[in-house]
Amino acid sequence: MPRHFFRSLILLVGLNLLVKPVWIFAIDRQVQNITGFSSYGHYFALLNLCIILNFLLDLGITSFFNREVASGNGHEGALFTQALSGKLILSFIYAGMVFFIGVASGIDDYSLLLMLIIMQVGSSFLLFLRSYLTATQHYRTDAVISVMDKLFVVIVVGSMIIYPMTVGHITIQNFVLIQVAGIILSSAVALMFLVKNIPGFSFQPFRGLKKEIFFSSLPIALNIFFVTLMTRADGFLLESIINDDAREAGIYAAGFRLLDAFNMVGFLMAGFLLPFMARHWPNQNRFFAVLLTCRHLLVIGSMIVVAFAFAAPEYLSNLLYHNKDPYISNVIMIVLFALPGLSMIHIYGTALTATRNMRIYLVLSIIFSLLSVILNLIFIPRYGAMASAVIACSIQTLYALSVIYFARMKTGIRLSLAFIPLYLVVGLSFYVIVKVANFFHWNLMLSAGIGALIIAILFFYRSGFSIAQLRKLLAEK
Repeated sequence: MPRHFFRSLILLVGLNLLVKPVWIFAIDRQVQNITGFSSYGHYFALLNLCIILNFLLDLGITSFFNREVASGNGHEGALFTQALSGKLILSFIYAGMVFFIGVASGIDDYSLLLMLIIMQVGSSFLLFLRSYLTATQHYRTDAVISVMDKLFVVIVVGSMIIYPMTVGHITIQNFVLIQVAGIILSSAVALMFLVKNIPGFSFQPFRGLKKEIFFSSLPIALNIFFVTLMTRADGFLLESIINDDAREAGIYAAGFRLLDAFNMVGFLMAGFLLPFMARHWPNQNRFFAVLLTCRHLLVIGSMIVVAFAFAAPEYLSNLLYHNKDPYISNVIMIVLFALPGLSMIHIYGTALTATRNMRIYLVLSIIFSLLSVILNLIFIPRYGAMASAVIACSIQTLYALSVIYFARMKTGIRLSLAFIPLYLVVGLSFYVIVKVANFFHWNLMLSAGIGALIIAILFFYRSGFSIAQLRKLLAEK
């Protein structure tokens, strides 16, 4: 791996870890606190509907465009116009499907739904534009553009939160509009870069885009749909089934926000692992140390998060949402129990994808997503957000175990099960640290931070982790 790629990867991860936590905890969370559980829950439910159908916006066009441009065939301009035209057609299909399902579900807030559709279409186009940057190895430009829209929202919405009398009060509607403006700004910057760098850039009517493009990427697109359905359908169903002004959806959103925030590291790591494993497969010796290190980082992090949520759920709820309701704190705690499963899916689901075992991965995704929807339909009317939290935790754990089993069976990747007791010791140790700190009324966040650092250092020392060895592997082309 070239040195500039590794440095750009660090820049990408660093910028995302710097900006996106601020976006999630200082902006998105505060918007919910200001607008209330019901108003935010309504937004969360409609957003989930739009995200579930996101796969219709691409159907493999972006990955095809990225692969063809990276191959250097010299037809970037023609490829760009064909792919962009295809995405325009898919955008109309996507908008029609979202509106149809929304109307059929009894949604009458058409203005908010339309703004969310525009936001998702814009996000899809931005990812498409960024795919050219990565294909042509403009990694640093891509890293900056990847956080530009969120940084814009942080500045504008942050000003509205801090100075409401001067800048204006924040509402769900202008919150979405500001996000759309941020996406347009980032897309404009990316497009200007592309116009300057794509030979023969022009826009022509849709022509020449082969059907094979869609069919070759269809399994991946379908897998994305079913995985998204598994993780996002519950938020939409909570508002659709329970007539409570979307309060239960808002409560579930409070926990899902934290899950989504901590899961961000897994998404970034999976995006790095996929090409790395695909390049070195089937030589496990070239990538296994990297895979195991990524697993350690994700699982140790998730065990620490789960242990903290289990040891001090009321503290977490009061700190973030200024609410001491045991029901809300328990929902947040249980939702976070899905994190270890998601972490393992990022590792071993990526292994199945990189080794072209998409068929079994897709079958597992279909089974568990449908099971999740059915269980939510059965238990949401009686138990509300608590049902969705328990189902999410259970489904993600079982899904992860299934993915791990078939990754081992199909690829022969070593599982290193000897580390499982160490993972459990980490979780238990951190739980004890938080409980002791809470009992003696020590600063809980400071105690947890110091404890997490010590535990992580001891774990990696005990596991034989070597930074020098990992750097050597990453430096290999």
